[in-house]
Amino acid sequence: MSRTLQRLALSGTILLAATLLTACAGNPGGEPTEPVDPVGTWGDAATADEPSLVLGDDGALTGTDGCNRLIGTWTAEADTVTFVEVASTRMMCEGVDTWLSALATGTVDGDTLTVFDESGEEIGTLERASADEATPDASITPSADPALFIGTWGTATTDTAPGEPFIVIAEDGTATGSDGCNGFGGMTWTVDGATITFTGGAMTLMACEGVDQWLNQRSTATVDGDTMTFFDESGAEIGTLPRTA
Repeated sequence: MSRTLQRLALSGTILLAATLLTACAGNPGGEPTEPVDPVGTWGDAATADEPSLVLGDDGALTGTDGCNRLIGTWTAEADTVTFVEVASTRMMCEGVDTWLSALATGTVDGDTLTVFDESGEEIGTLERASADEATPDASITPSADPALFIGTWGTATTDTAPGEPFIVIAEDGTATGSDGCNGFGGMTWTVDGATITFTGGAMTLMACEGVDQWLNQRSTATVDGDTMTFFDESGAEIGTLPRTA
């Protein structure tokens, strides 16, 4: 072989080796990286005091840390899931490890979701639920977590002058508030299915001209996100209040 042909062959070998090295550097495993698919239920959603997450295909996130309800959104890139603007209720549950409330990111490996906090430290894992565990029986009315109702709804004020209606639903099963004119207290509440029912209570008897006192007709209510809808004894809707705390 002539020197010219030898040089051309050597150059071709070097070029081929460089091409292979570049390809391997871009993808060390030699296989295309598949994006994670976190959509589904993670953890035991059927047990109230166990942590779980439900990641919807629309980017919505719901769940519980075993005590407080979680709600937010999620995004995924490569092998990492990022949990965005996750809010929770503020109940205290003695003896419950609420580690999931510190979630920031996660990675999926098969049927295991590993969860990390904002510092990147691993805080726990959740297993993917089976289809039977993730899909509730349609014949059973879903029961809302009482924690969804706890908090302040409407604009609370301590002023004696007429104002806006509000209600404060406490963790101890009581509720207080105002219809915008008269204050009420001594009321209790229970949750059945997705409905909260108010019982008993007493209120002041002021007359406030021009104030719509619709809230004093409250009997039951439901929650959808950060909105509580109230109904009277006949089941007719009488008004709504936004969550403020």
